[in-house]
Amino acid sequence: MADASAAPGAAHGAAPVAAAVEARGLTRRFGETVAVAGLDLTVGPGRVHGLVGPNGAGKTTLLSMLLGLVRPDAGTLRLFGRTHAEHGARARDGVAGFVEAPRFYPYLTGRANLELLAGLDGGDARSRIASALDVAGLGDAVRAKVGGYSVGMRQRLGIAASLLRDPRLLILDEPTSGLDPAGMRDVAALVGRLAADGVAVLLSSHDMDEVEDLCDDVTILNAGRAAFDGTMAELRERAPAPEFRLTTGDDPAALDLASGMPELEVSQDGDGGPLSVRATRERLDEYVVGLGRAGIPVRTLTQRTSALKSLFFDLTGGEPAEPAAAPTLEKVPG
Repeated sequence: MADASAAPGAAHGAAPVAAAVEARGLTRRFGETVAVAGLDLTVGPGRVHGLVGPNGAGKTTLLSMLLGLVRPDAGTLRLFGRTHAEHGARARDGVAGFVEAPRFYPYLTGRANLELLAGLDGGDARSRIASALDVAGLGDAVRAKVGGYSVGMRQRLGIAASLLRDPRLLILDEPTSGLDPAGMRDVAALVGRLAADGVAVLLSSHDMDEVEDLCDDVTILNAGRAAFDGTMAELRERAPAPEFRLTTGDDPAALDLASGMPELEVSQDGDGGPLSVRATRERLDEYVVGLGRAGIPVRTLTQRTSALKSLFFDLTGGEPAEPAAAPTLEKVPG
């Protein structure tokens, strides 16, 4: 992750560098449905910007507009200061990525697919195939036909295909979907390296913990609008206490003990299930110690939601979106 002050041109009185993404009042309708409604979004060079929201929040439509796959009905969209109206397909020079999940020709090998895409891009894209494959970590799988790839292997190949364009803005939709822990670690390391090199990364995710680990900034979408847009530090400041599930040997006594403790919310549904506890970890520790001193057995204690997940629920009224089930390839035009 990068510090905004580290962006090229930010110091010593140099001219400011244009934002990788600058959207103002961006709107897209599909019939009577407003998928994106007057959205403002800024993604700076060298920043990792997370995009989260429940299903139907407008994430896919927004990413599709950034990649030129869908045209906005209203508003302005500038990529590195360029608009489609002024620059045509050249507005997306230096932009790469995929929407939902990548799909390739299944009867070709991974390498053959990349060679085909590099040929379409032209320039020196072919010279980057080896390094892109090395970064993606596909190993000998590049010699196998893509039809036999797992979801995680397709994700890796999709990232390699995006890197062929030597992007200054990389758009990734659920990039860790289908990856094992090692693959997730590799993606996190790649995102960090790209941001350190000044590349802007915009990634969507259904996992708030992943967003917290990877991102400098975050936009939470709900019904096509930004329920939150700011830095991770600002989001943490707004986050409520996390929620825990607690079972004890004497729930009535545990509830009675909690009633006298500040900054602690403990409740129980009428069916007599586990106690629901909302508290900071410091207050939770005090409560658990208090239960022990009172002779109340603690049988289980599990975290149900993190502080950021709790805020997500408060802002959107729903769960984070699940990864897309049906992968599709969206080739960046231009």
